[in-house]
This record gives sequence, structure tokens and C-alpha cells, in this order.
Amino acid sequence: MSPEIFIDNFERTENSNYLQGVIGRSLIVATRFDSMCTALSMALEIRSRAVCLLNSDEYFNQFVTQVESKYRTLNSSIQSFKLPDQISDILYQAKKARNEVVHSLTKGLEGCIDTKISNDGFIDEVSDLLGKIVDGDIISSVLMSNFNNETVLNNVSLERYKNKIINWVVDP
Repeated sequence: MSPEIFIDNFERTENSNYLQGVIGRSLIVATRFDSMCTALSMALEIRSRAVCLLNSDEYFNQFVTQVESKYRTLNSSIQSFKLPDQISDILYQAKKARNEVVHSLTKGLEGCIDTKISNDGFIDEVSDLLGKIVDGDIISSVLMSNFNNETVLNNVSLERYKNKIINWVVDP
């Protein structure tokens, strides 16, 4: 095997394990945001057409399949909410941060990553991306709570929630 093509550095250190844990937890938060938006967009559409769905199980199953395929992307889910621009902008910033975590954050970090990144700079970058993702997650969670007629956390609790998530991801 050629070292240029295949990963050949499998050394793990306490620091690389910590950083890889940060990456993994970041992916969990990013995936949650994406899933919440998809679930909400599907629920809103199903509710808006629920009267038609009561006719038959076959029609309902076809409809659910159509809705699932319609909201396969985060972008289409966010568009379906039809929110004011200021709120949509937060969701689109969260989407952009989510894409950064999922598609770009780990480029070039194969093998032992201790020498490839600066811990402080990396943790600052991850914290910034997570802040944007959690802002979007909060919006989608509040919308889902309203949809389900559940109580919504107050601003202080929401800020604590945001800090808890970021700390869960980046604290050693």
C-alpha cells in the first residue's frame, strides 16, 4: 500500500480521542437539527392535509411516502416552514453550519490528528458552528413544541440549553 493513498497513521492519543469525541458529538447535534426540521416539515404537511387522509389506509400510506421523499433535504424542510426572513435566516445559517460540520470539518484529519490542528482554534471553530446549529435547533424545537401544543422554554432556559449542548460537545 502507498502511504499517499491509504491511511497509515493509526496512533491514538488522549488528545486525539478527545478531538474525535468532539467531532462525533458535533455530528450528533448537526444530525438532530436536520432530523427535527424534517420531522416538523412532514408533520405540518400531514396535518394540513389530514382530512383527506381519513378516507383510506392505502391513500394515507402513499401520501406519507410522497411527503417523506419531498423533504429529503434540509433546505426543502426549511423552505416549507414559510417563516419570516429573520427567523429563516437563522435556520439557513444553522444549515450552513451543519453542512460545515458534516462535510468539511474533518477534511485532512485522517490518522492521528494531534499535529494537524490547533486544539484552541479547532474548539473555537466547533463552538461557533454549534452555536449556529443550536440556534436553528431551538427554532425547530419551539415550532415542534407549538405544533404539539406543548409548553415552550423561556429565553433563559433556551440559553442554558444552548450552553449545555456546546459544553457537552467541547468540554473534555
